[in-house]
Amino acid sequence: MNEAAYAADSGIGFVLFLWAALYFYFAFTQFKIAQKVGHQSPWWAWVPILNLFQQIQMARKEWYWFLFCLIPVVNIFAIAVIWMEIARSCRQSAVWGIMAIVPFLNFIAWGYLAFSGGVDAPPAPPEQAPRQHEPVA
Repeated sequence: MNEAAYAADSGIGFVLFLWAALYFYFAFTQFKIAQKVGHQSPWWAWVPILNLFQQIQMARKEWYWFLFCLIPVVNIFAIAVIWMEIARSCRQSAVWGIMAIVPFLNFIAWGYLAFSGGVDAPPAPPEQAPRQHEPVA
């Protein structure tokens, strides 16, 4: 094997290792966030596509938000809103949700949301049933 082929194989190996390490980190932190917010299937974090549905459910959004995530440019805003709501579900400031989509800052934000105690912001209000109109006397 010549040196050029060996160098190319080493580069590919490094890229695959880096990709696997990043995938493991983000899947593990999403798994921990899902456990923290009480998601019924935290293992979805490890499965591509399902992990996006899990993010949407953790943000308490409807299923059609998945479609928003498929539309160019709209997806940036949709993911930002989803992560802001996930941060609130973790009892953190929505700023952590914005940081979760910013390259390089997302390493810190996902780890913080996964492993912090959650005292920066008040808890997200529970979904309330619609009020019945009372007759006026």
